[in-house]
Amino acid sequence: MADTAALAQWVRLSGTPEELEAFKYTQRQLRAAGCRTTLILHDAFISLPGPASLAVARAGEPTGSVPCVTHSFAASTGPDGIEAPMVYAGGGTPVEFATASPQGKIAVVDGLANPARVQAGQAAGAVGLVFLNRDPLVHEMIVSTVWGSPTLEQLARLPRIPVVSVARADGDRLREIAQTGGARLRITAQADTGWRQTPILTGDLPGEVDDTFVLFAGHIDSWHRGAMDNGTANATMLEIARVMARQKRYRGIRFAFWSGHSHGRYSGSTWYADHYWNELNARCVAHVNVDSTGGVGSVINRHAYAMPETRGLADRVIRTVADERFEGGRVGRMGDQSFLGVGVPSLFMDVSEQPGDSPHASRDFSVFSGGATGGLGWWWHTTDDLPDKIDPAALERDAKIYLGIIHALSTEPVLPLDYHATAVVWHKRLQALRKGAGRWVDLRPAVAEAARLVEATARLARRAEALRKAPRAGAVRAHNAGVMALGRALIPVDYTMAGRFGHDPALEQRDVPLLASVRALAGASPDHARHLAVQAVRDLNAVRFALAQGAAVTTGAANQARRRITAASSDPARRAARRPAG
Repeated sequence: MADTAALAQWVRLSGTPEELEAFKYTQRQLRAAGCRTTLILHDAFISLPGPASLAVARAGEPTGSVPCVTHSFAASTGPDGIEAPMVYAGGGTPVEFATASPQGKIAVVDGLANPARVQAGQAAGAVGLVFLNRDPLVHEMIVSTVWGSPTLEQLARLPRIPVVSVARADGDRLREIAQTGGARLRITAQADTGWRQTPILTGDLPGEVDDTFVLFAGHIDSWHRGAMDNGTANATMLEIARVMARQKRYRGIRFAFWSGHSHGRYSGSTWYADHYWNELNARCVAHVNVDSTGGVGSVINRHAYAMPETRGLADRVIRTVADERFEGGRVGRMGDQSFLGVGVPSLFMDVSEQPGDSPHASRDFSVFSGGATGGLGWWWHTTDDLPDKIDPAALERDAKIYLGIIHALSTEPVLPLDYHATAVVWHKRLQALRKGAGRWVDLRPAVAEAARLVEATARLARRAEALRKAPRAGAVRAHNAGVMALGRALIPVDYTMAGRFGHDPALEQRDVPLLASVRALAGASPDHARHLAVQAVRDLNAVRFALAQGAAVTTGAANQARRRITAASSDPARRAARRPAG
């Protein structure tokens, strides 16, 4: 808790002197733990929300002022603001916007401000958006779809309309006024958007045998004091650095602390992925993200991000620490997941959540989850994210989960990654696609490639188990190199459209987004389907290539490991060293 309290003394807006002080504090703690540290300053495109006001007027009534906040990357209005008729657009889906006909109006939308809703409202012609939060305090948000600092071409994707949010009590009143009709709204909002110097801090604990490393990362920048988000996560990282510095490590651990998470749409982690791409590609075995540990009432540990290849490890550790079966959710377009294009296997964003019916739950989160969870608490991204929202027992539990994951990834010679589970998922999804798209494209070759990958990874899994029981140094290295190569082949095509060197928008994606053309065939008219099939064939070629490449590297790794074992067994000096004396 001491590190959490120390970090929460600063409001850590990206690129500000206060944030840099928090980075320097963290660097001192890493050095004291024994890490070799590097502090980088780089250019990032950052948006810090400024003052905002909202006024509502109805004929015959005095104008009323409503407290509100604007959001990172929302458009500024200038001092005079904008005024327009008010219209209610429900949950802000494209269909609801179309029904509301918001052209030239300010649309009022239920829930949290997010990039998809802002994009949909702007496309529908709204001149401004007001989001009605369901929690007692208003949530700070970022509304750009651009992942990281924008390129010249991506500048056009930044929001062009002002966006504000209000808390529940005011939101209920505005919803009623909007549904009655006849009211007008005036928005005045300012965001300070532009290039700033922001820090990245890394701390390395080298491996004793292998020069690969686990990337253990979280952001330091915050909304307000950010005791939970992300002070506790930073404290978790520091404590694990202290513990792991005293452990024998087969491979290294790189602790990475980002800026630009909350105010730059993951600009820090994206910059690092771009500028350290080659090192990450060659040496990074896994990315473990940490966010918002130890919140009061956070008793659910089963829904965190995972890939099929990392889910087994998470389940093993969470069962041991929290006595809970881990289900896991697909890694999505949130939480500094900037390394999917590199092909680095990933695990977690946050690891604990509120029950949906908890008094601590966020109602804005529970609506999305159908009541199953209450997210990270009603205080998330608000002025009330303070040390009193931390439960020391929950923080200890979450830290032990992260420690178990980092310990396994850094100390176990054979990487605890299960690509056989990944191959099985690939095979099932391609078989399912055959039912709807088989008339227009032939999925049998892709299904066959997936079946070959299932067989190859089953052999790889058996080889991994044998190496765990009787490790041979050269064989272990060959096996791990093959596992890393397998991830580089499969993860980019499973999780990205932009491929290995780009970054997709911060919008929800299906699994294998590249196969959207194939999925669309199922409900298409014959003429439309023929056009879709042109693209679908090309996309399937990319999938087949990745699956074939995965099977090839898997087989090659197994063969190389077998040759290393055979060579070691036939070495007379090694046989003599193993022979009992006398």
